[in-house]
Amino acid sequence: MEAEVAIVGAGAAGGILALELARRGIRVVVLESGPRHDFARRPEYVRRYVRGESPWATPLPGLDRYTVGGPVPYQLGGRRARGVGGSTLHWEGHALRLHANDFRLKSLYGIADDWPISYQDLDGYYAEAERMLGVAGVADEPWAAPRSAPFPLPPFSFSYSDGLFTRACQPLGIALHHLPQARNSVAYAGRPQCRACGTCQVCPTGAKASVDLTHVPQAEATGYAQVVTEATVLRLELDRSGGVSAAVYAKPDKVQHRLNARVFVLAGGAVENARLLLLSASREFPGGLANRSGLVGKFFMSHPSIDLTGRARENVYPYRIGFSTAMSRQFAIERDRATHGAFLLEFLNSAGPTPERIAGASGQWGEALRTRVREEFGHWLGIRVYAEQLPDRINTISLNANVRDYFGSPAPHIHYIVGKYERKALDDAKEVAQKILMAMGLTDVRSTGLSFAAHQIGTHRMGTDPGTSVVDVALKAHDVPNLYLVGSGCFVTASASPPTLTIAALAVRAAEHIAARLRPASRGDSTAHPAA
Repeated sequence: MEAEVAIVGAGAAGGILALELARRGIRVVVLESGPRHDFARRPEYVRRYVRGESPWATPLPGLDRYTVGGPVPYQLGGRRARGVGGSTLHWEGHALRLHANDFRLKSLYGIADDWPISYQDLDGYYAEAERMLGVAGVADEPWAAPRSAPFPLPPFSFSYSDGLFTRACQPLGIALHHLPQARNSVAYAGRPQCRACGTCQVCPTGAKASVDLTHVPQAEATGYAQVVTEATVLRLELDRSGGVSAAVYAKPDKVQHRLNARVFVLAGGAVENARLLLLSASREFPGGLANRSGLVGKFFMSHPSIDLTGRARENVYPYRIGFSTAMSRQFAIERDRATHGAFLLEFLNSAGPTPERIAGASGQWGEALRTRVREEFGHWLGIRVYAEQLPDRINTISLNANVRDYFGSPAPHIHYIVGKYERKALDDAKEVAQKILMAMGLTDVRSTGLSFAAHQIGTHRMGTDPGTSVVDVALKAHDVPNLYLVGSGCFVTASASPPTLTIAALAVRAAEHIAARLRPASRGDSTAHPAA
């Protein structure tokens, strides 16, 4: 099999990149490790989700094996999804841009490193990503960077509980604003208006944007894109010129196949991108492909998180919407981040147990259960906080040769810590959230233990110096002339905001660069690598 561009992974980065290239007339083959999930089966997936099962779990035993080390056992299971759509199959749909300050931590605060690009460099790509995903929002955030284009969809209305939070926050000097959502507040792009089903991790209507609905079908409709499912890439092979010549992949029967292409793009997420580079070690790259810097797998980051909840006397009507509609980035922007880490406040519309969980946990039936549900359901309010994690070389993705996956490849090993900077930010966030909940007159205020958003960041950072980074500003590997690494693995810092919209914007930008390189090359030798 041959292509002009081979993409590994059909998630947010890979699916968007495939469409951007295919609509420019570039022949693309996408190798996706998981299946194509039939939209008609969404009701079944919803039932599995409600029962606490993973609707997107791979049927291949051991394919998602991983190991952890270090003082914090980072949990990767359930935070990724194999299949066309990738993690957009189960994401919450929060679609925030990074703030301009997030790109300049070194310059502004003397910590971490600056990105080699600025917010202004991404503004137009952010707008295009918002248009393609269908982001609903309004520019009411006081601290947001300027926008060159409005949101494509109107915002969702604030919920009943958002009004309660607003009244408590105003005397405390805390401002709420709308949380941009990649879901349809009105019908858009052939997908229906959100019906507030409350099962957002498995949207049964298609109102929430996911790449299997918003991008991959459009890419295939051009006639220039082909998606090969259940095709797990085992390694990349080099030719004599030092470029990647083939992706070696296997189907569930474990028979190996090869895909040849002129340009290769890894879009499997921060963990799997780093793992595949390490699995592709060779005589020329004994420490892993594109790893002369020694930084592949380094500077892994996430968003340390805690939830705080409290009980209200009256019914506060949770789960009528399900997803969150209000947030505050005040403490992610208006702080001296040299000493006070950034954190984001998300005001939950889904706090407390659901009726089905109350029923499952209580073991009760009949009138006793009805009484229990009336007492427990609808009386909880919650705030979720996400803290920025600074890049730390000790946080690493490596290979564990003692643990093998379904295909016999070494599993990824995660060594992870949460430092004093992040823990201080979480302590500050907890104090702020407790003040809000107490101002609301809530009782039984409690907090969860340390958790993490389903955000894997870092591992192949972007930069201009090949000695201190893995990819350049176009996301091309410094060491390999025809290899690109897209997704949140290229992030230099994590910010406190979800990464998906930035992943999308960078994918649009990378596609533009790849297309510009291929056009002149396409008139010449079809086996030559595009010039750097």
